[in-house]
Amino acid sequence: MKKFRLKYFFLAILSGFLVALSFPKINAFYLVWIAFLPIIYTSLRNSVRNSLVYGFIFGFSFYAISLFWMFPFLKYNTNIIQALMASCLLWIYLSLYFSLWTGLLSFSRRHFHPIFSSLYAASSWVMLEYIRTYFLTGFGWNLLGYSQYSFIHVIQFADLFGVYGISFIIVLVNMLLYYWLRDVRGKFFLVYVFCLFGALLFYGHVKVKNYSNPYGEKLIAGVVQPNIDQYKKWDEKYEDEILNSIKQTVSVFKDKNLDLTVYPETVLPGYLQYEGNVIDFVDAVSSYAKMNLLGGASYDDSDKIYNSIFAITVNRKILKKHDKNHLVVFGEYIPFKKVLSRYFGILNNLGDFSKGRYMNVLQVDNMFVGATICSENFFPDLSRKYILNGARILTNHTNDAWFFDSFAPHQHFIMNIFRAIENRKNVIVSANTGISAVIDSAGNIIEKTKVNENTAFVSEVYQNTAVTVYTGIGDIFCYVCMFLVLFVVVIVFII
Repeated sequence: MKKFRLKYFFLAILSGFLVALSFPKINAFYLVWIAFLPIIYTSLRNSVRNSLVYGFIFGFSFYAISLFWMFPFLKYNTNIIQALMASCLLWIYLSLYFSLWTGLLSFSRRHFHPIFSSLYAASSWVMLEYIRTYFLTGFGWNLLGYSQYSFIHVIQFADLFGVYGISFIIVLVNMLLYYWLRDVRGKFFLVYVFCLFGALLFYGHVKVKNYSNPYGEKLIAGVVQPNIDQYKKWDEKYEDEILNSIKQTVSVFKDKNLDLTVYPETVLPGYLQYEGNVIDFVDAVSSYAKMNLLGGASYDDSDKIYNSIFAITVNRKILKKHDKNHLVVFGEYIPFKKVLSRYFGILNNLGDFSKGRYMNVLQVDNMFVGATICSENFFPDLSRKYILNGARILTNHTNDAWFFDSFAPHQHFIMNIFRAIENRKNVIVSANTGISAVIDSAGNIIEKTKVNENTAFVSEVYQNTAVTVYTGIGDIFCYVCMFLVLFVVVIVFII
């Protein structure tokens, strides 16, 4: 068994560093196409045991850089030691997926032809990304494919296999490049890479041409970014100040004849169902559009509290609401709170919402809107379900004020580009402190605000009834990848 060697530790760190640079805010997206070469070299030259360790170093390097924003966010709410412990626990947990991938890659190194080995490596990565997205409530942040959000012609492939398909292609290209560099006679591996990119770019060119705005039925939308300080939002003494500020911001919508207005998550600093000043505010702003989508807390007859989006017509008539289906663990609900809060004081300051049960399409006249709240846009399947339920346009209502102007708002925002392409729907994003935007069905950003900007803007948006391959089949591609990996593992053991 080979001993651990310092050069492999450096190569693992190098891969993690290069992958991290591919994501916002750095946005060196091109680096990811070669970033895996050092860790592939390391994994294929080491035992499974050693590769598991190097893979963990690879993952921890990536997450400590790309998710460093977790530390200052937590430190603002608690002491440095607790913030560091909580951040490191998350980075360690996520790094285990990278460790498993390098272990699987090393496991197969003596058994397969390079082409099959490349497909196996890409499938293994997709399998682990999919599990990470949904396991233990899931954390679908910074999936590999998201790094390519600005490489617009390449990511059109997502309407077939989702963001996971883009991740698959990235790992596959890295594997093929590795085999090309390893073998001077392996020029055909480079030919495969050029052919693959050629096919992707041709497909992307056709899709961008077909689905860029205008595509579908035109609507006029107003998008609100009120830029309310997070630590004022739930303080009663600031309630009137917040409502008056938002009124002033949205006054630009007067006489614009809007079809819909879109507000951020929890924009209302109280309960719409009974608080008089909140009701008065809604009465004042609901006259601007046929449909007004406002975020706020709501409750039911059993006094359960929900994070909701209300569909409101003129004169404050509430037609329907969507209650957030997928809550953020340790953000919106706390498992084992009585036990854990003894050790992590921050848990006593966090919210505790109930989970919604339905993906309600919000409809007024001929408008059919699927509204995702904050982290619901992490999960491609939720947006897909909206389309299958009849939504013709998607919105994302979020409050990223927690994260200031760190990497987090930028990393969160780019997920909406993939939800647009996967389902060929315009996406309207309204974020409390940014980034707010309008994205067309080809993933082009039509309008976009800056972070920490108090603003409201009007934009043309388009709704349509298109149903893509991805919308129809969902994540079957991920299941195929899982089957392939498990099949390979079983065959190797049998042999």
